[in-house]
Amino acid sequence: MMKDEEIFDILDGTATAETIARHNECLANSSEYRVLFQEYAEMHALLAEMPLEKTAVNFTDKLIDKWELSQEVVLERKTSKLPFYFLILSVILIIATLVMALASNSSIKTSFDVNASVRIFQNRIFINTLLIVNTLLIFNYLDKKVFKPYFEKRYHIHL
Repeated sequence: MMKDEEIFDILDGTATAETIARHNECLANSSEYRVLFQEYAEMHALLAEMPLEKTAVNFTDKLIDKWELSQEVVLERKTSKLPFYFLILSVILIIATLVMALASNSSIKTSFDVNASVRIFQNRIFINTLLIVNTLLIFNYLDKKVFKPYFEKRYHIHL
């Protein structure tokens, strides 16, 4: 028996002399092959009658681009719970500081010294530390929300 590709090569007129000789031998010796060849010849004739549609010029490029995009591994990043934990820790520290400040006052004295609490905000080291921390937080925010999406979009990086 002959392969389907060889039969279609014969029908297309591109078969080698060896393939044509085997084809003639199969036609002479096998009735099953004659029926199969007849079916393929009819199918070939129908396909030849059908109009060919022209593809767009960049069809292959678009198809390959879409295929490559579908093959890329997209890693999902989980959101960090670090800001939430930082917020909880900050609230706990503020509450603990207020409790210690109130506990250090004598139990008879019920008033809270507001001036002592405000003086910490006038401390130069505290203000500089607060400015540095806020600057780092702003840079981190800009990096994640502005720069990273911009460069991912521009260079097609998917992380």
